[in-house]
Amino acid sequence: MKKTLTSAFITTLLCCGSPVVYADNVTDLIKSVEKNYLSHKYSKALEDLEWVRKEISNQHLKSMSSFFPDEIDGMTGKDVDAGAAMGVRGVSKLYAGDDREHSITISLISGGNAPVGNGLSALMSMASSLEMMGGGSHSKVVVQKGYRGQFIQQSGERTGTLTFNLSGGKMIIIETIGYTGSAEAEKVAKQLDIAKIEEAF
Repeated sequence: MKKTLTSAFITTLLCCGSPVVYADNVTDLIKSVEKNYLSHKYSKALEDLEWVRKEISNQHLKSMSSFFPDEIDGMTGKDVDAGAAMGVRGVSKLYAGDDREHSITISLISGGNAPVGNGLSALMSMASSLEMMGGGSHSKVVVQKGYRGQFIQQSGERTGTLTFNLSGGKMIIIETIGYTGSAEAEKVAKQLDIAKIEEAF
């Protein structure tokens, strides 16, 4: 199946994540921060503190997957590794059918206050616009629980993307493969508590 520019952007983000620090090391690192600080080894203390921040951020991303449904249309969800790059964070869950013809991916993307994050919505909008430039694209405004999203699908293709832009550079992106029209993406959106996702992310 053909991937959209939006899908390629998300894949790149999640594959360029920061190195993982295992959760068991966090308390040890916190102790190391304190020890190095008291010993006036400020550079080392800052280095350890940065690893603590990264690990807590990774754990936060993993916890966000709890907002995803366990299954959709009989397809069990599989967590995609969370990642962070250039101040942008993301986590996804993939639901794939046994026929390998149908799949759904839900992604949460947050740019926060990073410079690249402030322009993230614009970049995604640009990707969507480029997808539509070929002509014959189907675009539909979708409103779910008070949140406005946009669904885009190229004519003749069975890959569609529904994007909700939330506050603070956050986005919910639902990609459907093997489905015609926005109905499946809208059904998935109904299962999400968008307000809680916006608050927690």
